[in-house]
Parts: sequence; structure tokens; C-alpha cells
Amino acid sequence: MHPKGFHYLWAGVLLLALPACKIVDRVRDGGSPADTAAAPASTESLLLRLEAPAVLRPGEEGTVRVSIANHGDSVPRGVVLELFVPGWLEPSPPAPGGREVTVGVTEEEGVRLTYRLDEPPLRPGKTEIVEQRLRVPPTSPAARGGRPWGRVVRARLTAPGGRAMTEVEAAVAFDSVAAGDSAAAAPDTAAAAATPRDRLGPARLGMTAAALRRAAPGARDTAWTRGGTAERGVVVPLGGSGRAVALLAGDSVERIEVRDPAARTREGLGVGSPVGELRAAYGTACADVADGEVVVWFPRAPGVGFALDVRPPRDPRLARAQPDRIPATARVTRWWLRRGPEGCTPP
Repeated sequence: MHPKGFHYLWAGVLLLALPACKIVDRVRDGGSPADTAAAPASTESLLLRLEAPAVLRPGEEGTVRVSIANHGDSVPRGVVLELFVPGWLEPSPPAPGGREVTVGVTEEEGVRLTYRLDEPPLRPGKTEIVEQRLRVPPTSPAARGGRPWGRVVRARLTAPGGRAMTEVEAAVAFDSVAAGDSAAAAPDTAAAAATPRDRLGPARLGMTAAALRRAAPGARDTAWTRGGTAERGVVVPLGGSGRAVALLAGDSVERIEVRDPAARTREGLGVGSPVGELRAAYGTACADVADGEVVVWFPRAPGVGFALDVRPPRDPRLARAQPDRIPATARVTRWWLRRGPEGCTPP
């Protein structure tokens, strides 16, 4: 494709994916924050590493850096690198002379950048570094309560046929203190939070156990008894972001449960997060008592639920009727993804 034509295509994709953002016409020379979140993941021959700015402020730029090291003895054929960038970050057009990239849009994850690794070939013993500039528009939505608003940048290696080989995530927080608590930004924040959640790393709700094992190298089967009922699942490594357990109903994933503090939601929340931060990210909570625990979920974050470390009331109806009475200092002990109702009915 002619460079000028590619530039127009890129601008059109960004207009479709990020209608509130100003389009960047070139790679800028501004610096990025020194602090980065880095995480490695690997296959038998390829080592994937992702670095991303830890925090970005309104109008600020940063660089996401992906490295792929070939520790095998052959050139990977048909393998592609996919980089997913969330919608509140604005990607710059690729630098001239870099590796060929295809740009697409996903409904849930914003812009997807796809790079072929066999042309030019990634030879044995070599390391390929892909850099992508990102910018936070001045009008980006802010989190409520002055807390950083996290989002996940995700890199994935995909084999021929679309099979996921390995992937890694890094959270980039939006500095809402610098942005201010703008009421005008609330609708954008709400729209982002309301996107249904159905996957964590390689695990996706509804996928078969066999497909999950293929997508998650290092996954292992597990079984346990809960309330006298035998249950099965698959322990899923999440690269540098901990691990999760995919609970099975029959032979498909019904629920993805997390007890590892390293694994976080799109907003950078997880085990150890206080209820005050959950409310800041997701708004009004719903609550109930289940299996002796107080659990909360949010209509603005369909599919995600949290168990808390507070003592449940003697009458569970009190938790359902007064979720705002749960202390803001109560903390998450585990969280999960599942399909279910979005309103304040028991999850």
C-alpha cells in the first residue's frame, strides 16, 4: 500500500475507534515516563516481553515496547504479533521503515495492531523490538475519587490458524488527579466501564477446556469439592500477571476466578483493592451474601464480581438492601468473571 494511502487508512481507523480523540499525524518527539510495567511470557522458542508506561496524564505521550526473542533454531512461519490498545489511548501512525502492520478495531479492546514476524524473518538468536507511541488526549475521561484509572495493554503471539501461543498484559493508569474530577467526562467513563467482560488472558467464557489448554501453554487441570459437590477447572497462567482458575460446567468455561493479587481487571483492580476504589471505577454497587461471604457487583461492569473481607450481616437481606453501608476500606479477597444479570439481583 502506498504510504499516503496507509496514512489515510490509519486516520480512518482511529476516527472509527476513538471519535473523541484528536488524530496524531506523526510520531512525536516527546518523552515518556520512566516508570514502566513489564511482563514476560514465553513459548518453547519465543520469549515475549511487554513494557508500558505505569501512569499517563492528560496530553502526555508514552511508548509501549514489545520485544520478541527467538531462542529456537528456525524462523517462525506464519506467526503474528497482535498488540491491543484500549480506546482511551490514541496510537500514533507507525514510523516509516518499520515492520509492516495491519490496523483493525475490536468492539471490546479498542485498536488492534497486527505484525507479521516472518517478513522480514525473525532469525534464530535475534530479538525483534516493536515500539508504539501512545498519547492521552486532553479530554480523556477521568476516574472518580482521584484514583488512577487502569486499562490493560495486551500483546499476543498467534500461530497459523489463529491459535494463541502466548500473551502478556500490562496496566497503564490514567492520572485522574491531573485531569480533575470532571463531570463532563463521566459519560465516557461509564461507557468504558459498561463493556461486558468475558475473558482474562487466554481464558474466555464459553470456550472448551481443550481450546483453553491449546491457548494457554502451561495450563493444568484441577479438581476440588465445594459444599459437598465435586468441581473441575483449569489453572491458567497469565504470563507476568499471575494466574486464574477457569471453572468448568461440562466441558466449557463457565466462570474465571482469581485469587492471585497479580491479576487485575481492566481498571487495575483486584485482590487487595478497597471497596472505595471499586465504587470510583464502577459506580453504584449491588451486594449479597453467598457461601458466608459478602459479594459485590456493579451494573456498569457486567460480568465481574468481587468477594470482600467484611463479616456478613446476620440477615443477608441487609446486604442486599444497603450495599452503600459496606465500608470503603473493605478489601477484595477474590474476584471472578461470569455471564449473568447486570442489575441488583443475586449473581
